[in-house]
Amino acid sequence: MSQPEIIQAIAEHLGLSPEDIDKTASLRQDLNLGPLELNDLLSDLSKRFNIAFDSEDIKELDTVNDLIILVEDNMID
Repeated sequence: MSQPEIIQAIAEHLGLSPEDIDKTASLRQDLNLGPLELNDLLSDLSKRFNIAFDSEDIKELDTVNDLIILVEDNMID
């Protein structure tokens, strides 16, 4: 799985175009994702890429790039 595919999945979930996704954007402040919205996004990504997230990893998420790395790391395991 490549970063563009992960960005595409995030963009589709948020109703944005991939070009509108800034990897340095804060999930909470810039994308306005509250706990429920972030949970929905993670659930969607876990189904789409057939991966599972550890609750400790989720607490560390701050930016879009953190999320991309988390998805990539979980796909390697």
